[in-house]
Amino acid sequence: MNSPKIFAGSSNVSLTKKVSELSRIPLGKIDLGKFSDSEIDVWVEDDVNNTNVFVLQSNSNPVNDNIIELALIADALKRSGSHWITAIIPYFGYSRKEKQSRRGEPISAKVIADLIIESGVNKVICLDLHADAIVGFFNVPVIYLSALEVLATKLKEENPTNPIVVAPDVGGVKRARNFASILSAPLAVIEKHRQVNSRDKMEVLSMSGEVSGDTAIIIDDVISTGGTIVQSAKALYEKGVKKIIVCATHGVFAGDAVKNLENSPVDKIIVTDSIPQNQKSKKIEVVSVAPLIARCLAEEI
Repeated sequence: MNSPKIFAGSSNVSLTKKVSELSRIPLGKIDLGKFSDSEIDVWVEDDVNNTNVFVLQSNSNPVNDNIIELALIADALKRSGSHWITAIIPYFGYSRKEKQSRRGEPISAKVIADLIIESGVNKVICLDLHADAIVGFFNVPVIYLSALEVLATKLKEENPTNPIVVAPDVGGVKRARNFASILSAPLAVIEKHRQVNSRDKMEVLSMSGEVSGDTAIIIDDVISTGGTIVQSAKALYEKGVKKIIVCATHGVFAGDAVKNLENSPVDKIIVTDSIPQNQKSKKIEVVSVAPLIARCLAEEI
């Protein structure tokens, strides 16, 4: 068996390099490009015959391109004789469509999982999926990592006064409860209703738990348009909370998200580098999940 290698998809090269350095798994040589008609071209330059390989690719914007690129890389590695292919997917695109909300909708997360596995992937490492059930969509072994400890460590540096952890929706209660346990803080829950006919829009219905603490810490898996966070922050501000900190694993920041968050009562936003962050905002701080992934790989080799 040859020494393992890690390959970087084009979506998150910087994170792959950090993981490679920390895990001491060398970066594999791969040429990624596009033809004039926008079709993706992949060429694995290294000899990977009888080699355990890792591919790190976040399914972030451009989501569809990055998903197809991951599938093509996996197929190229398989056809080159790789012994075992592990896909490291820090951010799993389409994860918010893990069930049917109404008749006629696809279960998008299952479709993407099937595509990735059919391309030749033997194992998946993922990070803070929108729903735990997505793990079951993969018909291969899955290692499910959480960035809660990473986010909590960064948050403790802020030394928040009288913190209370807030779940921005009922679906995030388990995540918020675990985060509250790490911080030894109380928990509150915001119940929301998402408008089925208006994508990415929601409205706050009610709030359970005492939120009179000095610092409210909203914990979520992903910040997309920021609508949920902004409305939750407004509701907390109206309840008398003095400071609002948002922690999320995946900072998608789609559309006018950053602008909307800048104009909201949110004081600080902490996200990981599961998606590369090039946002120019004094409110946003980034913490790396590279050590978390590197430790996982050390156990795999």
